[in-house]
Amino acid sequence: MKTRLRLHKWLLLATGILCLSVAAMAVTHAVPTVTAPVSPQAVPVGSGFTLTVYGAGFVRGAVVNWNGSARTTTFVSTRELQAQILSSDVANPTAGFITVTNPAPGGGISSSSYGTVEVHAPITTIALNAPNLYDRNVSSWSALVADFNGDGKLDIISGSAPILCLLGNGDGTFDFGSFIDRNLIDPPRGMAFGDFNGDGKLDFAFTQDNSISVYLGDGTGAFTLKGTFGSFTDLRRIVVGDFNRDGILDIAAVDYGGYTGQVSILLGNGDGTFQTQTNYTTLSQPFDVVTADFNGDGKLDLAVASNTDNGSVSLMMGNGDGTFGTPHTTVLNKGVGFNTFGRVLAVDDFNGDGAFDLAVLWNDEIGILLNKGKGAFQHIVYYAAGGNRQAESFAVGEFNSDGKTDLMVSIEPGPKVNVRFGNGDGTFQSTVTVLKGTGSALGLAPGDFNSDGLLDFTLQQFGDYVYVQQ
Repeated sequence: MKTRLRLHKWLLLATGILCLSVAAMAVTHAVPTVTAPVSPQAVPVGSGFTLTVYGAGFVRGAVVNWNGSARTTTFVSTRELQAQILSSDVANPTAGFITVTNPAPGGGISSSSYGTVEVHAPITTIALNAPNLYDRNVSSWSALVADFNGDGKLDIISGSAPILCLLGNGDGTFDFGSFIDRNLIDPPRGMAFGDFNGDGKLDFAFTQDNSISVYLGDGTGAFTLKGTFGSFTDLRRIVVGDFNRDGILDIAAVDYGGYTGQVSILLGNGDGTFQTQTNYTTLSQPFDVVTADFNGDGKLDLAVASNTDNGSVSLMMGNGDGTFGTPHTTVLNKGVGFNTFGRVLAVDDFNGDGAFDLAVLWNDEIGILLNKGKGAFQHIVYYAAGGNRQAESFAVGEFNSDGKTDLMVSIEPGPKVNVRFGNGDGTFQSTVTVLKGTGSALGLAPGDFNSDGLLDFTLQQFGDYVYVQQ
């Protein structure tokens, strides 16, 4: 009897140790990343449909949200989810803003990027209402579009000096939210948003010449400085993602650095602070950086545009632990450097095959790099931006609601805004001019600001001009 009791106690002890060991080995889920576009990008008013969401860091139990409301979701892989969108979601012209939530431990809601579904019948021409102008006579180089106060309406952070948050009313107009930093001499070159401290509220990071400033959001559109991080020579662009899959957002930054540039990774601590940077040497003068899962392994990779004499786009494959492989480089052979204020790289799926492609803005041309799979790209194909003038900024999006990604570019002087409608196979139609204005235009950012199923945009001049489709 004593032997049997001792055996019973030993089994209980062993079971407890096993449970503790299993708990200790529990995997922390990543913060999921939605890399636009979702599929389909646009649908007519009518029946429900199956939505495919692409990104990185998805786990079993992940849920796709339509305008903040969970929808029945099927896990396909770490880079693909499918969700059932209801007929009531598309009963009227609207915009469906798509996010993904990963379960605990770790996890959380995707906050570094959004996908959008435009619910509207396809259109053949773009007609714009007269613009609304905000922060007049303040130079603005770029803008971020997201819902910073959690009311389901898109807001704008203006990359001006001082940095300004504009809160959307949902009808294409905006109210002043807050100044984020009043003491800047020049507008920031790089900006990004994400939930850096895990409180469910969007935070904001931006660059100056030698550091990254992080401001934590309070969920109302106001922000408080958490700190400055990193040490750089000539900091340009930043991008946010969970590069080591620990459920905390990290930052990747490109440092122009004269002729010896670098890509730097700053891993997040989960409280809005960041660890000491890890540097990777790239081709000289890195100018811009974007992130996506280019090789389909469920881990975030980086694409870097470098401002060498011939120009280049380099891929750095992520290992999923916060480290990256040796850059694989495509030389553009353009003979001149980047000369823009806006971003020069964009990620999309231009031919609808589920693999992320790249677009690169090079002075007066847009180059398209189609992904052949596993992160290998086809030969670059160039499209004229239009007008044989300097292109300052560009954006990708679904501007005519036909389900095929388009290209939009702002041209100097003028400004002039041109669109090339996509054919859905990675090629694009002839240039169409949708705006002829006056003055200078530096940045361009799209968003459906009145949720009517037609994509609008904000154009940064001396202030933010918001153009809404009729």
